Amino acid sequence: MRASGLLTWNVVVLLLAGCAPRVATSFWKIGTEADSRRAGYAVLHEGKKARHCYPVTEWTSTDEKEDVYHSLHHHGVAVESEQMAYRIYFDKKQTIDPYCKRTPQLELGQSYWYPNDSLLAAGYGDDILRVSGTVGVGSVKFWNGKKMVHFENVAERSQRIVKQTKNSATIEVAIKGCEVPKSPISTLKSQIADLTVQYTLRAGHRDMRCDVFCSTSLNPLPLGEGQGEVGLCTGVQTIPAKGGWPTDTIVLQDGTLGLGNNSQLSIINCQLPNGVLLASWGTDWPVNDSAKYAKETVGLAVFIPKEYAGESVHDKNNNLCLLHLQTLKQTKPQTSNPSNSPTGEAANYRCHFYLTCCGATKENHPVTRTAEEWYAYLRKWAKGLK
Repeated sequence: MRASGLLTWNVVVLLLAGCAPRVATSFWKIGTEADSRRAGYAVLHEGKKARHCYPVTEWTSTDEKEDVYHSLHHHGVAVESEQMAYRIYFDKKQTIDPYCKRTPQLELGQSYWYPNDSLLAAGYGDDILRVSGTVGVGSVKFWNGKKMVHFENVAERSQRIVKQTKNSATIEVAIKGCEVPKSPISTLKSQIADLTVQYTLRAGHRDMRCDVFCSTSLNPLPLGEGQGEVGLCTGVQTIPAKGGWPTDTIVLQDGTLGLGNNSQLSIINCQLPNGVLLASWGTDWPVNDSAKYAKETVGLAVFIPKEYAGESVHDKNNNLCLLHLQTLKQTKPQTSNPSNSPTGEAANYRCHFYLTCCGATKENHPVTRTAEEWYAYLRKWAKGLK
């Protein structure tokens, strides 16, 4: 009887686990104690700071002087699976910052991105990358003909939780009325663009699909024909972020970029049959607090399908690829669900790509522990993407 009861209990536990969400979103507005009457109100902590916060599903700012970055807990919308979490900064950077899981589980509902000492001791993960002013991993940026630049001079910025189910969640960052930067040699008139990027994370996955929607094509000419024109780009930062682009970079036979005096492939730029693979590997402090935190070894990667991949470019701290947008008539929509439609009218042109991340020192069972293993893992990962 006891054995039968134990078996029944195990079945119940398994069934409950199967019903539990395997992805989650996190989006909090910092308020005051007076907001305690709001649904979902909670007192959240970042270090020694206690904050009165309430959950939101979207937030919009039409004032460029408004400091939304510091008025949102963990500085923007976030999404997590059991494998990884990502947040997007609500400011001109719109940079993606990764949070690595030591143990496969959902955590932001307890840590709110900033785990305390008790949670860390219990095996919770943490922020693993200091992105500074870089592209981070898979952020969309402008390319001004010489370097990556952020989205400034914007009429409206917004972020929202597009959808969340047990097995998938989509978050979005959007800008309206953005002044497109002009390159130093461009003769084009100033352009205004609306841009929306949706990031979808699935249960059991560490990688995200990134769908880009834009009101104008912004497609730069090939560098050999129209060098210096403006476009959109994405990619990965060098690690550490302020380490700069290595001066002793060599091109390997398979199209990758490696360091001449370092056996580790710390920078990868590979032309695959189905697209372009960009990656980096390195070790750095994850935050500026080097007394509390140890250095982390991290792998970053972005894959752009062939039809959306433009020229491979780089600046001082970023390994990048220009994005070749196509009209919506040339591409199949991601979903027929109206709630998944991009914010505003930024839907004339689109493309998509993928990003992924590995915390080699943070994860208890990382997918890779060396740069060479990371490169081998990425080749298999990118092979099945379209």
